[in-house]
Amino acid sequence: MVTNRRQHSRRRFRSWLLLALTTVTVGMVGGLAVPAHATTTSSNVTAGQLQQAVGSTGTVATPTTTQAGLAAEVYHKSSALDLAQEVRTGKVTSTALVKQAIAKVKADNPQLNGVISLREDAALQEAAALKDTGQPFLGVPILIKGLGQIIKGGQNTQGLLTNKDVISGVTGTLVRNLQTAGFIVIGQTNFPEMGLLNITDSKLYGAAHSAWNTAYQPGGSSGGSATSVADGMVPLATGNDAGGSIRIPASWSGLIGLKPTQGVILGDSSSATAHGVNFAETKTMADTEALFTALKNPKTATTAAPESLKGLTVAYTTKSPVGTPVSADAVRAVQQAVSFLKQQGLQVKEVDPPVDGVALMKDYYLLDTSVGSLSNYLTQFYQKRAMTKDDVSPMNWGLYQASKNVTTERRAAANAEIAAAAEKMATFHQTYPLLLTPTTATTAPLVSDPAVLPADVAKLENMENIPADQQMQVIYDAWLHGLSKTPFTQQANLTGEPAISLPTYVSASGLPLGVQFNAAKGQDPLLMKVGELFEQHHQFKLLQDQSTTTTPTTPSATPAPSQESSATTAPTATQPSVTEPTVVPTMQTKRYAKNIYVTKAFKLYRNVTDLTVKHSYGTHSRATAPHFKVTGIVTLKNGQEFYRVKGGYIRTTVAAHNLYYQRTTKQVKVIAKHGIYEYRHATLKAGQRVKLIKPKTTLKVKKIVFQGHVTRYQLTNGHYITANRQLIQWR
Repeated sequence: MVTNRRQHSRRRFRSWLLLALTTVTVGMVGGLAVPAHATTTSSNVTAGQLQQAVGSTGTVATPTTTQAGLAAEVYHKSSALDLAQEVRTGKVTSTALVKQAIAKVKADNPQLNGVISLREDAALQEAAALKDTGQPFLGVPILIKGLGQIIKGGQNTQGLLTNKDVISGVTGTLVRNLQTAGFIVIGQTNFPEMGLLNITDSKLYGAAHSAWNTAYQPGGSSGGSATSVADGMVPLATGNDAGGSIRIPASWSGLIGLKPTQGVILGDSSSATAHGVNFAETKTMADTEALFTALKNPKTATTAAPESLKGLTVAYTTKSPVGTPVSADAVRAVQQAVSFLKQQGLQVKEVDPPVDGVALMKDYYLLDTSVGSLSNYLTQFYQKRAMTKDDVSPMNWGLYQASKNVTTERRAAANAEIAAAAEKMATFHQTYPLLLTPTTATTAPLVSDPAVLPADVAKLENMENIPADQQMQVIYDAWLHGLSKTPFTQQANLTGEPAISLPTYVSASGLPLGVQFNAAKGQDPLLMKVGELFEQHHQFKLLQDQSTTTTPTTPSATPAPSQESSATTAPTATQPSVTEPTVVPTMQTKRYAKNIYVTKAFKLYRNVTDLTVKHSYGTHSRATAPHFKVTGIVTLKNGQEFYRVKGGYIRTTVAAHNLYYQRTTKQVKVIAKHGIYEYRHATLKAGQRVKLIKPKTTLKVKKIVFQGHVTRYQLTNGHYITANRQLIQWR
């Protein structure tokens, strides 16, 4: 008994220490962590197993119905409250919904990499045992972010390679409250290492891909949740936000992203120096409001929204608070929102950014050095050794080295400057209850766009040799490449104010971008009222409402090249709305390339009846050419032939090339921008990686290996690489 008490006491201390060390991260870290062998559970399905669920090509095969579940289209477009009502009225069971959600995850996740684990057995048991006690989200399947939102038996890695086997021994406050509200947790979603990035990519889990277009990022750090919701796996998924980690993915994934007032959600800290909150990626304002009510701390007060928003004064700006460029798309998104607000009777005035964003970000980064310290502590705790630069990302390594030179006095000064900015914003909101900006300065970056530029990576990896008085500037410069895309979100975290991203804009290239509203502390209901205004007037642009899918205009070459996403076009939550030919075409059975890329200018047609053009493509190099998965060839009566691809039709006369080499050769050269991985087996699964091969490397080939419609090359050392022509070329 004494031993058990001591063990329990030590575990409580570990939990407290983890939470105390984590003062500021872009996505929060917290909760009790215990070694994997202590509480492993057979019901969990890992990310690697999810990848294997549909075979090596990763083809999405969305079921139309799943064991008495709802029709796929109905499930996909239903809100969480809609699904709860279906369960409550007996039209569907929670068990059927959970099975349907899990089936969709298994079908779509190989292309998106949004989900890192499933708790299939546990979720089905919980669904079967669920009783209706009036829960608002009765029996609704939900995914939770893999960072900081712990569930017993689930992964608790913080995205660190050194933590890859850590399993949580308890369920945290947020997740318990979700379960009390009726949700059934089916799994955990992808995030970057320690939540440090505005994209979702890590050494441990790899890159997530946008449901709108798999060549692009869904954002971060709650990117796995965002792409899962946009795809329709679940109606909402949780995230956390300490610098924009809910709102950035909402902007780049076409979703609603509310960052509540600091401390208003039960379990979140209300300290003046706390900057992280928990909430979710959602699709409807009704879900957003009901979830806010379910998770709100009853001891915190919020101000009721006015009955009408007419006459309310809204300030807006499209200027970056850190002086970086803002894209034309972001400016247009705000201009459209301004016009709409004026039409609804609100007063709108253009202003300059209210606070010094550069100074604020430098304070933010200084406080973020604690993340590096925490990463080192966790490595020492689990591995019994000091952290090395090979264990973590370059940014995390740089933060760790810089943390050694950050004094208590410097932290206090940074917190004082942040407090002054909070006071300034409180005064600002007395005149302007709302501040409108773009959520992000650009649409989503390509998956291949590095989080940190190579020159800055070199400096971060050498941080221990950089003078102490120069280290923070190195960190600022290194983060600037990412910050320039998302400079508008961090302020609300540092001031403690609520902010919301609304999905009101889609670019000409088919990528979403949100607009953000900030309000004074406690004015969360006002932000939701504004969201209702946009939603009720049909201003939201969700992926599920788009008439067709968006095919990639650039290849999905990724920093984790093992993902064969370049072999497919973007998955979508619904089947593409492609008009079938009415001129009696025939589907040919002759051989054709199943995966193609096109280098010359061509048109993608919506149908072949009147040749309505869906998209026109220009000339591209081999490495950047658009690529498609061909599902057949359609021949018209006049003899014209078209490739049938996801989203439309392409003439077979275009300069299309097989995406994969079909013959062997003696040598190949790596041309992928970020290199490719070498694997132990021809299936090229993430767990089989041997090493990363740098660009321009020449490799000796033994033979070609066919894996369904794709090919691999076996090297003379017995290992395997992709035979994708956009990633390698013959020598």
